[in-house]
Order: sequence, then C-alpha cells, then structure tokens
Amino acid sequence: METAVAQTANPTTVSLKEEFGPISRWLGARYFDGVHFPPESEDELRALHAKGFVVHVMRSTAWINFLYIAWAMVRRALPPIRAVVNLRPWFTRPFRKTAQRGDFDVRFTYARRHGGSGLIFLKKTALMNPSGKDIEENPFPALVAMARKGDRNVLLVPELFVWEKRSARIKPGIMDIVFGSPEAPGFLHSMVAFFRNYRRAQFRMGEPIDLQRFIAENPQDSDEVIARKVRSALHHHLARETRAVFGPPLKPTERLIDETMRDRQLHKALDAHAASVSRRPESVYREARRNLAAIAARPSPTTLAFASPVLDWIFQRIYDGIEVDEGGLHRALKQAGHAPIVLCPSHKSHVDYLVLSWVLWNRGYAVPLVAAGANLSFWPLGPFLRRCGAFFLRRSFKGDPIYSESFQAYVRKLVLDGVHQEFFPEGGRSRTGKLLPPKLGMFTWQVDAVLGGARKDLTFVPVSIDYEKVVESGSYSKELAGGEKKPEDLKALLSAPKVLTARYGRIHLTFDEPLSLAELMKSRGLTPGEPVNEEQKKGLVRALGNRVMYGISKVSTVTPHALVSAALLAHRRRGITQREVTDRITLLRRIAEEERTPLSKTLQNAPSDPETMGAIRDALQTFRADGMLRTQQARGEVIYQPEDERRAELSFYKNTLMNLVVPRSLVANALLAGAPASYEIVKGRALFLSRLFKVEFIYRVGATFDTIFSETVEALVRLGLVLRSDDTLQLAPEAHARPALEFLADLLRDYLESYLLAAMTLKDVADGMVSDRKAFVKFAMETGRAEFHAGRIGAAESLAKTTLENAVAYLIDQKYLVEEDKKLKLGPAGTEPSAREQLANDIRLYLQRT
Repeated sequence: METAVAQTANPTTVSLKEEFGPISRWLGARYFDGVHFPPESEDELRALHAKGFVVHVMRSTAWINFLYIAWAMVRRALPPIRAVVNLRPWFTRPFRKTAQRGDFDVRFTYARRHGGSGLIFLKKTALMNPSGKDIEENPFPALVAMARKGDRNVLLVPELFVWEKRSARIKPGIMDIVFGSPEAPGFLHSMVAFFRNYRRAQFRMGEPIDLQRFIAENPQDSDEVIARKVRSALHHHLARETRAVFGPPLKPTERLIDETMRDRQLHKALDAHAASVSRRPESVYREARRNLAAIAARPSPTTLAFASPVLDWIFQRIYDGIEVDEGGLHRALKQAGHAPIVLCPSHKSHVDYLVLSWVLWNRGYAVPLVAAGANLSFWPLGPFLRRCGAFFLRRSFKGDPIYSESFQAYVRKLVLDGVHQEFFPEGGRSRTGKLLPPKLGMFTWQVDAVLGGARKDLTFVPVSIDYEKVVESGSYSKELAGGEKKPEDLKALLSAPKVLTARYGRIHLTFDEPLSLAELMKSRGLTPGEPVNEEQKKGLVRALGNRVMYGISKVSTVTPHALVSAALLAHRRRGITQREVTDRITLLRRIAEEERTPLSKTLQNAPSDPETMGAIRDALQTFRADGMLRTQQARGEVIYQPEDERRAELSFYKNTLMNLVVPRSLVANALLAGAPASYEIVKGRALFLSRLFKVEFIYRVGATFDTIFSETVEALVRLGLVLRSDDTLQLAPEAHARPALEFLADLLRDYLESYLLAAMTLKDVADGMVSDRKAFVKFAMETGRAEFHAGRIGAAESLAKTTLENAVAYLIDQKYLVEEDKKLKLGPAGTEPSAREQLANDIRLYLQRT
C-alpha cells in the first residue's frame, strides 16, 4: 500500500521506470536533470503538443542527444519519443516502445496513436568527415503527405542540446577530422564533451515549422519539393541557433586583422589622410596595422577554460551568489538567432568585465568580445583579458584619425562576421551608483556598420549589473571628495588580493527586452537598407543610446542595501528611529512593486523592520560593521546615525534606486514648496526640477513630461499622500502623508544642494577667480565645505565632484556659462548678478522647508 501511495504521489517516477532501464535512469538522474531546460521552452512545447503532432528535429546524430530528449520529455510529462529516424539500435529500454524501423508513415502513425512524438536527426557524423553528411533516409515527404491528409497538424521543432564549450574552427584540426567538430560531433567526441561539460549543458528551441501552413503557402509545389524546402528551412533554423550559441567560427587574430586591413572604407580613409599630411601610404598602413594589433582581442577557449574555475572560486569567496534573470537571459539569447547581439551592461565595478562573460560561459554560450578601456591593457592583466575576449579602446580618439579609422574598421569587421559584442554604454564606471548618460561613440560605430551594409540588423540587450556592495566603494568616495583617480597598473593589481578577505553580498544580473536596430529605424520612419542623412543618423544614435539606458534603469534590481541607505540618508535630523526606517523601506518596496521593478530575492517575505531577522537587518549590520553608521538607544527606541565622513560612500547604494523614485521625488518637492496649489503651478515647479536634473536621471523614453507628471500625481494619490480636488493639489490629511512626502522629496536633497553650490560659484566666475571646469568644481567644493560646516547645507554627500561636474554642464546648457577653448566665462543668462541670485533662490525654494 505504501508503494501505491508513493506511485500515486509521484507519477513521473512511475513513468520513468516504465520508459527507462536502470542504467538510463541512473544516467538521467545523475547527469540530465542538471541540464538547463528553460521554462519558456517547456511551456512552448506543451502548447505545440496541444495543437498537433510534434516532431523534434536535431542537427547531428548522437546517442547522448536521443537519451537526453527521451528523458526530458518523460521527466516533464510531455509526450514521449515514439518514433525515431536515423539512429542505431541500443540496449536501453526507450527503444522497446519507440519505432525505429520500417516505413516512415508507419513509424509516425504509430507514434501519433500512442500519444507520443517523433525525433529526426538531419545529419550523421562519420570518421574523416567532420562536417557531417546528409542521412540517406529522408522522412520529410512522408511527413508532408501525413500533414496533407491528417486531421491533426504536424509541427517540426528544431532543437539543440548543447554541451560543447568551443566554437568550430575555420580550418578543422586533426581531432575534428577524426572525432568530429563541435557542430557535428562523432560518438566519442559527443560522449567525452558531454561528461566534461554536462553541468553547463543547455537545451534550446528554434522556431517551429507548422507543416500544414507551409503546404498552404506553397500550393503549387509537390510533396517532394515541399519536403526539400522544409528540410532546408530546418537546416537554416538549426544553423541559426547553433550560431547563436557558439558564435561564428573562431578566426586566428592575425587573419582577422588581415581581413580588417582589406576594408574598403578603411583604405579610403587612410589614403585620404596620407594625402592630406603628405605621408607615404605604406607608413600610414603600417600604423593602422599596429593600432589593430593593440586593439584586437585574442580569444582563447583554453584561457577561458582555465579562468572559469578560478573566477568561480573568487566569486564564491567574496560574494553570496549571483542572481541571474534566467528568463531575461533566455529571451535575449533567443534573439541571437535572428541577429548578432550587443550586450550593453551598466558599469559600476571592474567586476562587470568578468561577471557577464562568466555567466554566459557557464551556461554554454559563446563569450562576447568586450570593449575595455586601454587603461586595462597593462601587463599581465591586458594579455589575460585579451585572451578572455577583451578588445581595447582609448578614452579619446581626438587628434589621431588613423587610430579612429582603425578602431571603426575593427568594429565593422566584428559586425560583418556576426560576432557577439559587449560594451558599457556609460563609458566609464559610475562613481555615484547612479546610471550615467550614454556615451554615444560605440553606438555610433555599431549603427555606422549596419548603415554601411555590414549586416541588416543588430540586437541590443540592456543589462543591469547590481551589487549589494561594490569592491571599489572606498576609492569612489575619495574621488567624489576631490581626490584624483588612481591609474590601473601592476601595483594596483598586486593589491587586489586584499579584496578576497571581505564579503560583498550578492550580484544581480537582469535583462531588459532585446532591441532590434532595424525595428527602431522603422519606428523613426527610416527604412533599413536605404540612405540616411547625417541628422537622421544622429537622431537614431541618440534614440538608441537613451532607449538602452532606460532599459537598464527599468530592470535595475532594488537591493536591501539600497533600501536601507535611502531610508537613512533622506533625513534632515541627526538620527532616524527604527520605526521611521521601517515605514520608509515599506514605502519604497510598495513603489517598486507598483513599477514592477525587480527586487532582490532576499527581500521575498523579508520584514522591513531593520531589527527583525532578515535581509534588511543584514544590510544594516553590514553598514554598521563597515563604520558607515552608529546605533544609539534611548527611551526604548533604536536610533540610527550615519557618519558624516562616510555618507558619500553610503549614498552610492541609495543612488542605485534613484531612477525608480525620481518622478515621485520631483513631484513631492514641487508640492512641499507650497501646497495647496493649482495643478499647473505644481507641474511648473516639477518641470523646473526635471530640467535642472536632466543630465542626472533617466526619464521614461517616449513619454512626454505632461504624461509622466500626470501618472506620478495619480500614483501619489493611490499611496494616500496627495489629494486632488478639481484643479488643486494638496497634501493628504493623514498623519503619514507629510513624513512620507518629505522622505520622497529629500531623496533629491544632495542633488539640490550640489546644484545650489554650483549656482553660488557663478559669483567666483564673475570675480575672475575661476577659469575652467576643474577650477569651477574646486571652488564649488570649497564653498560646499564652508556651507556644510556652517550648517547651511546638511548633506555631506552633496560635496560630490561628479554631481558638480554635471551641474557645470547644466549651467553651460542654460547659458549661465559659456566655454571657449576649455575656458569658462559668464554667458548671457548669467551676466546680471540678479539672474545668478535668482537661480540660487529658485533652488533654495526646495531646500528651505520647515
């Protein structure tokens, strides 16, 4: 009876015993269950089985493929394999119920009647034939005939079971000739490769072919002709999926450089430059080749295989885990079958260079070539990164047209070859934790390559890499306080082992929807393949950069550390109570849920109370252990006090969620500047603030300010913080409304104080004490120190060099300043002292709240 109960409770176990012998069950449980089988693929297969008879189609004959797909179907309660084409007999049990001989229509009819599915291998490998050869059996005419006369549709599903870790070579080696290549492995090759890499193996589905629809779209063709077309389409789908996983065949770097040097556009530019400076073309070409040698990656599967376990050990040593958005990753890499992908991650740490490649490698995907700053090309790090797929670019190309053209030609070659790429759209690392405006150079060169005909389309994938604690936070706070950035060199590399003595929480990797460049062009009224003028191209590049950065902001993960730091810093008194911290974190979590922003998995079911066991308490204890805040107890209350000298470091984590809350923060500031007030007055104040901070934050792409303002007001009304009656906005009368609005408003206080300092420094420009941007920021920092110690500003983190530099950009944009030959002077809007004072007073309006 116990056995009967167990079997009823777990029908999958019963099915596995009925289908597989003991050896196959052991193999499946030991090796196959760890293979990554995306839930999306399982759902799609289940839906296809509901529509008709499914025939799985795989590229190359391999026993391990058959055993896996047979196991995977039964394991997931999907129709089992009941007919197979082109596989030798085997001693395992699945063949007892699987038709493998006889006419094709008999086999597939048997499979349909027994509620199963079919399996076809398109190619088989043979000794001394690494590319595989077409099989002699051709089941497709029989399937076409079945689809014509059958009452159920026939659905052909191209699939890959990937366990290999390297792409094919342009020129097969002796091992490929004897044992088969990664794309067409022989029996021994497939078995050895699988058992070496099964922990990283994956299952992928291509686009299904609806055979009845295919027949209807080709009514004039015979069964034989349709069968050939279907077979060709399946080869195409599988080749596309294979390319998405492995990338293009690996070329030796010298060959890639030689091919790049033959680029016609590069030749034209080099010849023109040689003529303009009266220089011999041969000399210019040699310099271009030297540039390409300094730029080019030299990817090595052997180096990657060596690096992977080392990185695995390091990540396990210093991090508590990497949370990967598997659904987003699957969605992104599915698009790689349609066009090469360009991964565009946020950039907050040097670890960013490693983590995405490591995640892809461990999941069996091709590692992209990563654009890295030339400052990292020093020995021995540079050669190592090159072999892991890094290619290097200088921070500035100005004054060196040969280098500029060489780099652009290299990017064009990568696009032409279909190589997956990765670059950081922000350019450099964010020292503040906040997303930076996109640098458009790499976007421009990618777009130029497509417009120049290198490829019809590229897929850009916004990626957010978020840390609960960054390795560089201490050095960032020193740089923000005015310290010089230390160069990356061997000395800095030798100090890196100190990192291994600390813990840095979790890493969060999330992916936004892939963005097709061709589709973006169509949405802007541009036709792919047709000429685009310079103004249209600039608009396209700007739109692409902004859309990618907005995509990153949408999927940035809210971490416990971000919630705690925001609650602590957006506060004007000396300390904040446990109850207030709890209320603020609860409010932020509710906003994140409303906006469908990813939350760290550690926050699931975790209390918001910082003194109750959970992720929030852990984050607070981390900050306390690092000396960023101290805790006091008085009259039974716990009070938290951030340390003034560590607030800049603490603000890094607050800033990671600013793009989530900034619309509500802008409106909260506009309301608290004087309410009740008319809807239009409050909107005008919010508009002033949004323009003031236009280089600070990422606003929703494609939405007008009026739309965002209206939606934000409604969101505050739903939160019970604001009342709207007729055309008037006012604070809600409930006791919690004002504290909550003040909290949301004060999330922007450090930015308001930074911009106030910049406005005050305009007087130093008028007095002739400031000559350039660097001097302006220095004077603003000194003014800020005086204002802070005098108590006229309260946020020590407002003395941030990066924010002050952004404020200078705003003043130049608004004509308070003009810059000529890197020299600053007052502009038309800042000439009159009253205008300068008015700007400062306009900002003070949002700071002088009582």
